[in-house]
Amino acid sequence: MREKQNLVAVQAARGAAVVLVMLFHASQVSDHYFAYNYLGVSGMGRSGAYTFFFALTGYLMFTLYRHRFGDHSAFGPFLIKRFARIYPLYWLITAAVVPMYFIVPSFGFGYERKPSVIVESLLLWPQQNAPILGVAWSLTYVVWFYLIFSLFFIMKRRAAAALVVSWLTLIVFNALGWIHMKNSVLINFLFNEANLEFFAGVAVAYAVKRWRIGGLWWIAAGALTYPLLWMLRLGQQVPSSDLLYTLGSALLLVGVVTWQAQETRWLKPLVYCGNASYSILLASLPMMSVTFKLARGAHLIKYLGPAATVTLCFLTGLLLCLLVYRFVERPLLTTVMRQVSAAGWISSRKAVTSS
Repeated sequence: MREKQNLVAVQAARGAAVVLVMLFHASQVSDHYFAYNYLGVSGMGRSGAYTFFFALTGYLMFTLYRHRFGDHSAFGPFLIKRFARIYPLYWLITAAVVPMYFIVPSFGFGYERKPSVIVESLLLWPQQNAPILGVAWSLTYVVWFYLIFSLFFIMKRRAAAALVVSWLTLIVFNALGWIHMKNSVLINFLFNEANLEFFAGVAVAYAVKRWRIGGLWWIAAGALTYPLLWMLRLGQQVPSSDLLYTLGSALLLVGVVTWQAQETRWLKPLVYCGNASYSILLASLPMMSVTFKLARGAHLIKYLGPAATVTLCFLTGLLLCLLVYRFVERPLLTTVMRQVSAAGWISSRKAVTSS
């Protein structure tokens, strides 16, 4: 089937996106440890890589589960499988990080030691500050998307679609300044433009199935959006930049998912990174914190120069994240899914580690 044929390109794109996220984080960490603006992007803010990651998540969920819409029996297993993919690894890494804020309070801002913050972070509940594991802010939106998407299993398709479209319309109006929402943590979260990005991927999945669209020029058009926005955002604010990233991600995604790629030698590393995306996303900052501290302690910057030192720290951190995937995430996910299946919560035939 077409969905299986393009899985290589999809996973490679996922890997490229998560590596790009880590690369931008490396620039910010480099600025902190060495006062060196690696690649000149440390102050840019969002790179757009998360946008593509979110859109890709929406595409995969619609592609994998659209045939189950309206099937009430799919509701529970869907959420169990999705949450099992996220929470165990996230809790494990958070459990390793939290004690550091008590042992060395100067590492944080103080709020990390509050019990309410710890609980909300573990639940991935929206909060005023970032979760204790900072990069997990993105997983808060992923979990919310899964909850909204699961409505399509328990509601009639048209009713669920009408509800979601109405909500997304309000998000667009709010982003454009046509309406103004009450300023609160939960309202800001519910009507954040990031929620649009998942459903841009859903729209792409629907469009490529319904119409004959696609081709490498879509990849070129979408990919061009990113460097243009990066150049425009250096030193200035770009109005509706998140909406523009969403548009670029949708264009890029159309090209990627219709590209019948073979798993060539040069794509294999990206495909593996795509499989390891959650490990890279969650472990990248802790691992780079270690590599940058060691590099600073060894005064590597005197011998290698700042660019080479940061590159080495980044690549070493990436390797450590891949080791986390190989020796922690994969065995952990297998164990969790086996236990879930044994409890009868999902069919043993469906207890697979899908994307």
